Order: sequence, then structure tokens, then C-alpha cells
Amino acid sequence: MTFTTALPVLTPAHALFLDIDGTLIDLAATPDSVTVPPGLPDQLRLVQHRLGGALAILSGRKLSDIDHLLQPGLPCAAEHGTLIRNAAGQISRTGQRPAAYDHWLKVFNRYAQAMPGILVEEKEVSLVLHYRRVPEHEDELRQLVERLIAESDDAVLLPARCAFELKPRSGNKGEALATLMATQPFAGRTPIFIGDDTTDESAIAKAIQLGGHGLHVARNFGGKTEAVRAWLA
Repeated sequence: MTFTTALPVLTPAHALFLDIDGTLIDLAATPDSVTVPPGLPDQLRLVQHRLGGALAILSGRKLSDIDHLLQPGLPCAAEHGTLIRNAAGQISRTGQRPAAYDHWLKVFNRYAQAMPGILVEEKEVSLVLHYRRVPEHEDELRQLVERLIAESDDAVLLPARCAFELKPRSGNKGEALATLMATQPFAGRTPIFIGDDTTDESAIAKAIQLGGHGLHVARNFGGKTEAVRAWLA
């Protein structure tokens, strides 16, 4: 496997943070239709052991999705850092559902009924409008979410790859990485983060700020999730 640039060699002195979709596994038409490569959960378990437990997942997915796809109980930040589970299994929340959540859900559902192919994803504190199957509606949906978020003072719009997410103002992957780095077994190590989307840029920047490496699938791995898995191996 050939990489686009020289990559750090993973050692027991590192703390490793990984995104899921577009990083460890390929994107799919819907969040529920992704395929986890055979052996990936075992591979993560082995890497976690060799790092003394210092491996965490930073994902926009719900906590239950992370456990279902990978290894139950991994340290992680779910919903873009809004929920954090440390190595001891303790879960902390940095925000609550925005006040307009129920209103947004009704609006999103109306659009989904009128535009087949749109998917509405309900999370614990966030709401996502997926349009991967109907990219021709991107501009119209962008106008919709920008209008909705303009009426809210406790939420932000998080654009992603073929999705728009309305989430609490608090919490992002960079803050989550820093939070986990202040706990054991991550503290005192050199962080490495790998992500693929605009939602990962805060964690890429934070890992570099903390003296580590912030890597991007397109910029560092040729845009291939199999290259990330090969690097892990």
C-alpha cells in the first residue's frame, strides 16, 4: 500500500483517535447500510491493547451505533463530541437538545415525505438531514437549514458530506480530543487523529496543537479507507 506522504509510525507512546465513516469504513447511501470490513473490530482491539488502552473513536454517530459497528465499550466521543465516554466507561454530555429540536424534526419529516431519498436521522441531542441519494436537492435543503438555524440561539449548523446537522453549540471533535487527552490512559502521550470530513478538521488541528499528528484521509491516505486500515496493521 502506497501512502501520499510520510506517515507517523504508531508506537506505544501514542494516543490514537479515529473517525469511523469515510475513515475506517467506506461511506454508504445511508448510515445503516455501511459495511464493516471483516476483522476490523478485532484489529482495533489489538491496537488498543498495544497502546495500553489509548485508542478512542471520535464520530458523529450515536453512541449505540459506535458500539454496534465496532467494539462495545471503546472510549469515544459520539455526536461530534457532544457525548464523551472515557476509558472508565463514564459518560459526560456537553450539551442538551436545542429548544427547537421537535419543530425541526417535523419540518425535516415533511421534506422527507415530499422528496423521496432524503433521510432524517434522530440522535440524542442532534438532528441530521441526509441527501446522499438526492444530491440535486442540496441547495434547497441548505436554504432550509440555514433558515431554521437563524431562528435558534442554542444550536449550530454542521455541514458534512451530503448531510446537514443541527446540533447544540457546545461540543466538537477537537474539544473531545482535548478532554480525553486529559484523562488516563491518554494523558502524557502524543496524539494521532485520522478523519475525512470538514467535521474532523477541529480534531486534526487540536492533535497538531498538542504536539501530535492530524491526518486526513484524502490528504494523507489517497482518499482510501483501506489505506487507513493498512496503516493500522
